[in-house]
Amino acid sequence: MAESYSCSGRWVYFSSEACQTLQLTWARIADMFPDDPVMHDLSSAFKTISRHPTGVSAAGIDNEFLDEPLCNEDVKKAWLNVMNILINDLEANGSIMKEMDVNWDDELQRSWLERLILMRDCMEGQIRV
Repeated sequence: MAESYSCSGRWVYFSSEACQTLQLTWARIADMFPDDPVMHDLSSAFKTISRHPTGVSAAGIDNEFLDEPLCNEDVKKAWLNVMNILINDLEANGSIMKEMDVNWDDELQRSWLERLILMRDCMEGQIRV
């Protein structure tokens, strides 16, 4: 089963398992900022939606597909920060990537980077930085 993120009229697809891994990784990165209440909200949101019983947990970057707190601008800014941390880590074959439950090869890593960069660029266009 595939899950999708709506990004300004474009769709970014991940398998259900990859989507859950991505959301839990975003939560883990947000948890690296324990004193930031917005990061706490972001982490809690991703932990909650990653447990969705039907596996339909992806919805979008676009606010029309997001519930609170993910559509909150401050939370989206934090999410953008988390996305950039993960993108930089994937580009560097870093420690976060190595902790993810993914069997990486060059093609898969490149595919994830392309999708995450598309999502990041979409989000950057939607928030006031």
